[in-house]
Amino acid sequence: MEVQFKDDELAEAFNVLFNHMADEAGLSDKDRAMLKRWKSSSMKLGSDDMDDLVRKANEDLLRGLARRERSQIRKPDWAD
Repeated sequence: MEVQFKDDELAEAFNVLFNHMADEAGLSDKDRAMLKRWKSSSMKLGSDDMDDLVRKANEDLLRGLARRERSQIRKPDWAD
Protein backbone atom coordinates (compact mmCIF):
# COMPACT_ATOMS: atom_id res chain seq x y z
CA MET A 1 0.00 0.00 0.00
CA GLU A 2 1.36 3.38 -0.97
CA VAL A 3 0.19 6.51 0.80
CA GLN A 4 1.34 9.97 -0.21
CA PHE A 5 0.25 13.48 0.57
CA LYS A 6 -0.61 15.72 -2.37
CA ASP A 7 0.79 19.25 -2.63
CA ASP A 8 -2.56 20.90 -2.01
CA GLU A 9 -3.30 18.70 1.02
CA LEU A 10 -0.06 19.65 2.73
CA ALA A 11 -0.41 23.30 1.74
CA GLU A 12 -3.82 23.41 3.43
CA ALA A 13 -2.53 21.60 6.53
CA PHE A 14 0.44 23.99 6.66
CA ASN A 15 -1.88 26.99 6.44
CA VAL A 16 -4.11 25.74 9.25
CA LEU A 17 -1.15 24.98 11.52
CA PHE A 18 0.63 28.19 10.63
CA ASN A 19 -2.41 30.36 11.34
CA HIS A 20 -3.12 28.59 14.62
CA MET A 21 0.47 28.96 15.83
CA ALA A 22 0.63 32.60 14.76
CA ASP A 23 -2.61 33.32 16.65
CA GLU A 24 -1.44 31.52 19.79
CA ALA A 25 2.06 33.04 19.83
CA GLY A 26 0.86 36.53 20.70
CA LEU A 27 3.02 38.18 18.05
CA SER A 28 3.12 41.87 17.40
CA ASP A 29 1.40 43.15 14.26
CA LYS A 30 4.81 43.76 12.68
CA ASP A 31 6.00 40.19 13.34
CA ARG A 32 2.69 38.72 12.19
CA ALA A 33 2.90 40.72 8.93
CA MET A 34 6.49 39.56 8.40
CA LEU A 35 5.49 35.92 8.84
CA LYS A 36 2.53 36.26 6.51
CA ARG A 37 4.78 37.80 3.85
CA TRP A 38 7.21 34.91 4.25
CA LYS A 39 4.38 32.38 4.00
CA SER A 40 2.86 33.97 0.90
CA SER A 41 6.20 34.27 -0.90
CA SER A 42 8.05 31.10 0.18
CA MET A 43 5.37 28.57 1.03
CA LYS A 44 3.01 28.82 -1.92
CA LEU A 45 2.15 25.84 -4.10
CA GLY A 46 4.88 25.07 -6.59
CA SER A 47 7.62 26.89 -4.69
CA ASP A 48 10.87 25.10 -3.88
CA ASP A 49 10.20 25.37 -0.14
CA MET A 50 6.71 23.86 -0.44
CA ASP A 51 8.05 21.11 -2.70
CA ASP A 52 10.68 20.34 -0.04
CA LEU A 53 8.01 20.23 2.66
CA VAL A 54 5.89 17.81 0.60
CA ARG A 55 8.88 15.59 -0.19
CA LYS A 56 10.06 15.48 3.44
CA ALA A 57 6.55 14.88 4.81
CA ASN A 58 6.02 11.98 2.41
CA GLU A 59 9.42 10.51 3.30
CA ASP A 60 8.59 10.75 7.02
CA LEU A 61 5.16 9.21 6.47
CA LEU A 62 6.61 6.28 4.53
CA ARG A 63 9.35 5.77 7.12
CA GLY A 64 6.77 5.75 9.93
CA LEU A 65 4.50 3.31 8.09
CA ALA A 66 7.44 0.99 7.40
CA ARG A 67 8.50 1.10 11.06
CA ARG A 68 4.94 0.37 12.19
CA GLU A 69 4.67 -2.53 9.75
CA ARG A 70 7.95 -4.01 11.00
CA SER A 71 6.86 -3.74 14.62
CA GLN A 72 3.56 -5.49 13.81
CA ILE A 73 5.46 -8.33 12.17
CA ARG A 74 7.64 -8.82 15.25
CA LYS A 75 4.75 -8.47 17.73
CA PRO A 76 3.53 -11.88 18.89
CA ASP A 77 -0.17 -12.64 18.53
CA TRP A 78 -0.63 -13.23 22.25
CA ALA A 79 0.72 -9.74 23.15
CA ASP A 80 -2.50 -7.88 22.23
